[in-house]
Amino acid sequence: MEVAGIGQSAEERGAEKLMDDYLKSVGLHRKKIAKDGSCLFRAVAEQVLHCQRLHTEVRAQCVEFLKQNRESYEAFIEGDFEDYLCKLQDPQQWVGEVEINALAVMFRRDFLIFQEPGKPAVNITDNNFKDKVQLCFLNGNHYDSVYPVSHIQSAAVCQSILYELLYERVFKVDRSLLGLCQRTGRPSDLLSDDSMAACPSSDESDLDPGDVPRLEDGTSSTSPRHSQSYRGRGRGRQLPERVRRSLNPTLLRNIEYDVWIKTKRAQQKMDYCIAAGMHFTVGDRCRVRLDGGGRSYSATIREVPPRNGPVTVYIEELGRRQSVPLWSLRPPRDEGSWSTVSSRDRKLSNGHGEWDERGRGRGKAAPASSSVSTATAPGAAGRVQKQHSWPPQATTEEQGATKTPRSVYQVSISHPNAGQQTQEEH
Repeated sequence: MEVAGIGQSAEERGAEKLMDDYLKSVGLHRKKIAKDGSCLFRAVAEQVLHCQRLHTEVRAQCVEFLKQNRESYEAFIEGDFEDYLCKLQDPQQWVGEVEINALAVMFRRDFLIFQEPGKPAVNITDNNFKDKVQLCFLNGNHYDSVYPVSHIQSAAVCQSILYELLYERVFKVDRSLLGLCQRTGRPSDLLSDDSMAACPSSDESDLDPGDVPRLEDGTSSTSPRHSQSYRGRGRGRQLPERVRRSLNPTLLRNIEYDVWIKTKRAQQKMDYCIAAGMHFTVGDRCRVRLDGGGRSYSATIREVPPRNGPVTVYIEELGRRQSVPLWSLRPPRDEGSWSTVSSRDRKLSNGHGEWDERGRGRGKAAPASSSVSTATAPGAAGRVQKQHSWPPQATTEEQGATKTPRSVYQVSISHPNAGQQTQEEH
């Protein structure tokens, strides 16, 4: 992951494009969900409760449901059931098929999951419920929402009407400015903005000119056209990019994803400062970029305060000492950059052991009473485990020299409210 942005490999971007092209060919659209431990609950909250912000309530309801129906689910959980439920309450804990089966019964909706381009969705709960939740499972560890194209188009129109009323009647923005954002759709138009460059913000003005945040697709989050700071509301002043996107009736602004990207950038900036604080000590050489200019200067560290506060450097070329934020420091040109500080993933295991960042299994086999297929390689001793997402992947040894396609693993969970057994298909 890049210091100043949300990094993503070319392989991951390629997999997403293939899936998007396939979904488009069948009249569907993938709406991106924040890539954190709550992606499943976010998607369910949005599709069932029509509000993604309720994902914490959906998670809490799922935990309570599992607790109340312990006899139906305990056999599929590896380790102590109470300890598992305790960890599951953490919004950063990723989950899998046990929770999906519980959510299906809770909301009486079957789960249809697309996992390979060119192949139809798999009904992994198959309870014969009338309503469905459609998801896309990508890169071994993440769920996005899937909607009909018509739903996205209708949502874009509704969003534009809401923002038009808000800015005209509440914020008293000149009508002529709002009208500039209205346009008719074209076949080449994007349906949503989550595949576009992220919107610049006025609160990102503290970024140094050369520190352009990088996005998932590796592109810059800003461009010359969008590099200005939008602060005005009156005639003759351009509206912020976020507002202009929201006012466009042909484009759905993915607000939740946009907010997550912005929050992630802020967190990575903090991580960068922590890494810089650990990297430098008094007497070290560095490069420093001063406010208001793109040029960097050679400098020497004179003082390093505690808690990652501003450091004092001596800039030889300017002949002066100056206090600068850690964010403005860089290693000398003859050295490589340092990595950001990130916390270790905490892992839950609900019958599939431990899964690494790509979803490949390294976990223990499930108890004999469980019908959940599992990876067989032993888990790392002494580590708290977390299943990243459904379905589990083959171990590296099982894969051999070639990369085998992901498959849907079978789960059979009997529950009195489901009306029949919950089956995942091979």
